[in-house]
Amino acid sequence: MTAKNAKTAIIYARYSTDRQTDVSIETQVELCQNFIADRGWQLLDTYSDRAISGSNYLTRPGIQRVLNRIKSSKVDVVLCVTVDRVSRDAEHGNGFLKRLRYNSTELWTVHGGSSVTDIEMGLRATLSQELVEQIRYRTREGMKTAVRRGKATTCLAYGYRIKLEYDAHGERIPGLREVDPVQAEVVQEIFSLYADGVSPSAIAVELNRRGIPGPRAAAWRDTAIRGHVDRGTGILNNELYLGRAIWNRREYRKNPDTERRIARHNDSDDWVVDERPELRIIPDDLWSAVKRRQLGVRGEFERTLSNPLNRTHRPSYLLSGLLECAECGGPYAVMATGRYGCTNHKKKIPLDVLGGACCSNHKTILRRELEDRILTSIPAALVHMDVFRRTVDKVLQSELAEQKTAAHQTQDIAAALERNRREQEGIVAQMSQRAAEGRRPNAALDDRLDRLDDEREALERQLASAPSMDKPVSDAERLAALRDEINEDTVRTVIHAMLYMMRDHADPQTKQPLIGIIRQLIQKVVIASTPGRQPPALEVHGRIASILAAMETAQIMEAKFKAMVDQDVLARQLSGELDTEDKKQKLLAGYAEELSRKRLEWQQIQVSVVAGAGSNLYLLPEQVKMVAGTGSHHNLLFETAA
Repeated sequence: MTAKNAKTAIIYARYSTDRQTDVSIETQVELCQNFIADRGWQLLDTYSDRAISGSNYLTRPGIQRVLNRIKSSKVDVVLCVTVDRVSRDAEHGNGFLKRLRYNSTELWTVHGGSSVTDIEMGLRATLSQELVEQIRYRTREGMKTAVRRGKATTCLAYGYRIKLEYDAHGERIPGLREVDPVQAEVVQEIFSLYADGVSPSAIAVELNRRGIPGPRAAAWRDTAIRGHVDRGTGILNNELYLGRAIWNRREYRKNPDTERRIARHNDSDDWVVDERPELRIIPDDLWSAVKRRQLGVRGEFERTLSNPLNRTHRPSYLLSGLLECAECGGPYAVMATGRYGCTNHKKKIPLDVLGGACCSNHKTILRRELEDRILTSIPAALVHMDVFRRTVDKVLQSELAEQKTAAHQTQDIAAALERNRREQEGIVAQMSQRAAEGRRPNAALDDRLDRLDDEREALERQLASAPSMDKPVSDAERLAALRDEINEDTVRTVIHAMLYMMRDHADPQTKQPLIGIIRQLIQKVVIASTPGRQPPALEVHGRIASILAAMETAQIMEAKFKAMVDQDVLARQLSGELDTEDKKQKLLAGYAEELSRKRLEWQQIQVSVVAGAGSNLYLLPEQVKMVAGTGSHHNLLFETAA
């Protein structure tokens, strides 16, 4: 094969767990390179995934970069050592091969020495998936047997250590444990302090102050102490401290859409319980005192819970669960009434990511201020023309289908009315015939006639509200009428009214569905410290940044300006300030004049694109700078000024 006609190839390698090393990747790559050299192919690039299970697919960055590469440029072959390097899941393996075929790319393996066929992929992926399931089953059964024999099946709980005991051959018996006297004293102290009214946060701070190592030698956190009562997690809920080992409370299943492991509670009948009195650390009276206080805390929390939506696991506020500290990566949560702050900074927890130091990000921000800064730029993304056109097309298709369905329903109702009329006439004829023959009345006929009369009235009401069939309307006419109703100005007005309600101008029940819509645009918001009294800097990750990155600077600025205008007009109308159409038109004319001046300013703003490691769009007062790279998300950094 001449160099001109040589196939182009990329290599993909993967190993499964962090117990393996990069040598595994190097070996796979070397085998693939030799394979390519022997055939005179051209190597374009190499991709890999380290310490990632073959059952993962969507969350594997290396395999996703392979797919992006074959979509963006011509690649003849994707080469790996064996098929199971691609995936151990039949669905993902077949899907990967299908995507390669769509882009005219072949999948080859060093082991097979040829292109992978659909049959080979199906068989090997299915066998790999079955092997994984068999290993899981054998592992769980082995753990179940170990628990019944009094052995530890996972890492040791705090308060215990490995017990050194040997069999007749002098080999250490694995899985045995015993009470660690030093850690047991700490466990007893935690239980006593909590029973006396000390909070888990205060206990964690005190233990860290005294330099007492926490579980797995990490710093103490209040969550490690508090845990979850119903799930039996955390120091205060571990029944092993009573001498009772419980296994199989929960099982984990991987969500096929997100590939995240989700815990599910097992029935108590499936639990494996083993009484081990020699492992007891906490007496019954102290355990009972802790349980009483936990019940009291839960009851108090439920009584003072002001927002009933919290009980449904819906986000109470627009950004609940999406806030992250730029310094430590920890969550930002409500610290006081309506104000967010870094939880790690408040708890003064030493963090490994900071070299054992505590987070110094002391910046807090009012919830309303934070939401307002985020909401300010959302209209620009929502009314961006590409998004608008795609949305309108979907709405028009849906509306057109509904109208067609409604037209068919009108015909069905008319036909049902006709059948009803004929049946009533038939029953009346039967009743007349019986009367003429001198026969007694039939109660069943009377009842049926009454039911038909009720049915006729209901059908007539439905027909009155259904679309008229007197003048048939073509699809083109329906579509034109819908386009007159659904236009950019109408949609923008609806969006701005929605965002106005999001700014605490509506009750929680009204805002709840709107929160879900906006959260689809936002992956997370990273909050960074700034000098002095300046408000914190915000970096927004998600679809909104990706959309804005595709827009011209002047488009973004104009969309934000129009959003501000619509919000102001709506607020003035609701307050009664704009009580006449003349006042409204004068206000809009003033804004139109201001918009004309600002358009000239916005045209002077330059856009610069620089290659980098991520995809960030920085919006500053004077300029817009977009940093494009290989990241799968775009990030939007808002100006520091609120």
